[in-house]
Amino acid sequence: MKHPGWLLELQRQWQAARGRRIAGSSRAFSRSWVKLLEDSGVLTAEDQATAAREAERLEKEGRLVLKRHRYRRYLIEGLSVPLDQEAWLTDLLGIKTAVERQREALVVVGEFASRTHARFPGEWSALCQGLEDRFRSGRSWRPFHWSKPEALRHLLEVLWNLSGRDWETGTPIRAASVEVGLDSKGLERHARTFESGLSRLHGAPVSLKSLGLVAGDSFVELSGPVCLHFPDGSSHDFEGLKHPILSAADLARCTHLTTRAKRLLSIENRKTTFRQFAAANEDGSTLIATTSFPTPALREFLRKLPQNLPHHHFGDTDPAGWQILEKLREASPKPVSAFWMRWRAASGKVPLTPYDQKLLPRLLESALLTDVRGELERIASKGDRGDFEQETLGAPDLTGWPFFKDHS
Repeated sequence: MKHPGWLLELQRQWQAARGRRIAGSSRAFSRSWVKLLEDSGVLTAEDQATAAREAERLEKEGRLVLKRHRYRRYLIEGLSVPLDQEAWLTDLLGIKTAVERQREALVVVGEFASRTHARFPGEWSALCQGLEDRFRSGRSWRPFHWSKPEALRHLLEVLWNLSGRDWETGTPIRAASVEVGLDSKGLERHARTFESGLSRLHGAPVSLKSLGLVAGDSFVELSGPVCLHFPDGSSHDFEGLKHPILSAADLARCTHLTTRAKRLLSIENRKTTFRQFAAANEDGSTLIATTSFPTPALREFLRKLPQNLPHHHFGDTDPAGWQILEKLREASPKPVSAFWMRWRAASGKVPLTPYDQKLLPRLLESALLTDVRGELERIASKGDRGDFEQETLGAPDLTGWPFFKDHS
């Protein structure tokens, strides 16, 4: 059944004003009749007369209350929807009330709470309990909203699939998108929403990249001398460039890399620390590369560098930072030493997140981290991440290796 445009506009305005309220209202929903007609595009005298007859018919049925001019009773000045007719308004136009949507959202949360997560059972249970507590009081918890039950179900299902497996580092994000039940661009299109959901689950920032997923043709950003050599005998020297960027495709085409640098230093923080070290690397004796979790481009880069080139890694010293070192050691064909990665006390205790608490026991048992186990044990015994971000060490105080005067 086709409904009058002014009635659809009335419903839209009611939805905007009251559609998300859980508690009932104490006063009828009222609107100016003239303004309502303007908002709904009813502008001609003929259409306004038709709208008036439609409103009067609904008034006789007890659906609306019309406010008329004090003396010219044929003129309508306003209308209101009685409290006991709000359900009629929503039913008439196929709109669910806030209470109905809240009830559906709680059912969805209950369904997911009944599942036992294979990898993070405690975190999943805590997430669902947190959602239930907030939804019952009419609150949302971004990116989760009780007012959109179907969107909530979709988001929880994707998070369940994303967090339920250990993704191989370098997995194309579009392939992963299909595997978790989306179209090929779904994860990229809504990356911020899914990352926000993962962060709620783990109690700490989690990115799709940190899961091992990579978008498009990955690349390595560098500072320092490097030359690519190709099968036809040609080469491309990046000696004169400030920050050359090598793509996975170009690295795959070349046979090997050469460099006059004496060492490779990979740095986790790209925006600040990498640029500070690049500026301090005046003699070019260090080839500096940005990396967090190793991408296909970085793996190819490490494989084609001279195997006698020492590799040092400078990263954060929270559990996630040590996990990156572990993944680098898995990916590199040669040893990777930790550079300036030592636990430092912060001005106050920095408690471990639930994600840290889940990750730390595995790192302590990792055969790839035996040489830094003392640092991990210090974090575990103190229950404190400390001053873990590499940026807080500040800029290098030497113009070249080892960059810090008291480095050992």
